[in-house]
Amino acid sequence: MTLYNIFDRYLFLPLGDLVYGSCVVAKLKEMRHNDHLTEKEIRNIQDEKLQRLVQHCYKTVPYYTKLFDRLGIKPEQIRTREDLKVLPVLTKQIIRDNYNDLFSTSVDPKRLRNKSTGGSTGTPLKFCTDNAEWSSWKASTLRAWEWYGLHLGDKIFSLGGNSINQKNNIFSFKGLYDRIIMRNNKFSSADVSDECMQRHYNTLMKLKPSAIRGYGSALYILARYIEKNNLPVCPVKVVLTTGEVLVPDYRRKLQEVFKAPVYDAYGAGDGGILSHECPKHEGLHISEESCIIEITDEQGNPKPDGITGQVCTTDLDNYAFPFLRYLVGDMAYIKKEKCSCGRASRLIGEVMGRAGKLIYNKQGTPISPIMLWIMMYPQLNYHVAEHQNVYSKIDKFQIRQDKEGDILILLKIKDPNEPKEQFNYILDNYRKHFVGSTVDIQFVEEIPCLPSGKEDYCMSEYEYNV
Repeated sequence: MTLYNIFDRYLFLPLGDLVYGSCVVAKLKEMRHNDHLTEKEIRNIQDEKLQRLVQHCYKTVPYYTKLFDRLGIKPEQIRTREDLKVLPVLTKQIIRDNYNDLFSTSVDPKRLRNKSTGGSTGTPLKFCTDNAEWSSWKASTLRAWEWYGLHLGDKIFSLGGNSINQKNNIFSFKGLYDRIIMRNNKFSSADVSDECMQRHYNTLMKLKPSAIRGYGSALYILARYIEKNNLPVCPVKVVLTTGEVLVPDYRRKLQEVFKAPVYDAYGAGDGGILSHECPKHEGLHISEESCIIEITDEQGNPKPDGITGQVCTTDLDNYAFPFLRYLVGDMAYIKKEKCSCGRASRLIGEVMGRAGKLIYNKQGTPISPIMLWIMMYPQLNYHVAEHQNVYSKIDKFQIRQDKEGDILILLKIKDPNEPKEQFNYILDNYRKHFVGSTVDIQFVEEIPCLPSGKEDYCMSEYEYNV
């Protein structure tokens, strides 16, 4: 460890907790300890936290008070993970319909953190968290990084969309937290042209980070650019991927080009899911002290380990805006086996709900589907409130690319009487990225699902010979 690592761990991080009102230090200490617990001991922690959370929900969250009373359920009935099945699932639409009733009346509004999902299924979701949930998220990440030999204070080069790389004012506390404590240097993957990849490469070589982090597809584009131009790379400890399914070709290319192990993570801010690969690469370790993950069907009926189903999560730390049995929208399964690393936490075997495939424009520039929904916002920023308000007028969308590479945007808006001209910024955003392609919007009453019944916001028949 360097002197900076020591100062960061014992001075900057505790100071950040003091100023920010968080508890990352305490959570990280707890999680390190939990790494050595047995399965039974982890279940005991989980059960105790679940019981407290359910009591809190019934007493202070109007939605759950009404739900329990309507179904004749007493909080005392829910003591373990298996008992959760008496509750119906919580969906995104239920949250939208009951948004105000999902806030706890016992939580100070000043402590709330307004959040929004990325909208990778076509429609973002607004929700809230508090400092305890945020602290668990940070602590779980830092614990996983320690598994890889990465220390707090090691420099990080991050490349992705706003969901992981939201830039804050450098003079704000969040900005200082990123720069000084996390040492996370963030860069946007919105532009993946050769010119932009060269700038990212130059920055990477100047920064000489210990870790490279980002969307698998964005890092894959950078790696391919480096390989194509036979460019040297600085040594890094690890490559960290998140936000998309990490397909085998991406992992292989990243390992080849950056000459470092690749570790994947799967998380969902809505629902508090935290899971990370360990050096054994046998699955994603669930942070079970922070969340309960069930695999169910769409009605919430549990499926046995090893069987693929809906990811249904209960966030054990979010007391401000509780999620009990929330359907995230992803498909996955829990492995029957434990990891050979010796940790007792359960493993997610594979997540199949987030596609990481690429589509191409006519210049041969690959574009991650993750960027397609970012282009739906004015100035490509869904964290700005006024941009959210414009986007909130959109119910669903679907991007279709034909065999010629032309783009058709199917747009279903909530109010058909809304002036259509206000959505012209979408055409401008897409035309900038799909130069030479015809880009049109078609307003529709409904967007068809796939034959499987699943929604798909991106469909392409275009093949670019790379």
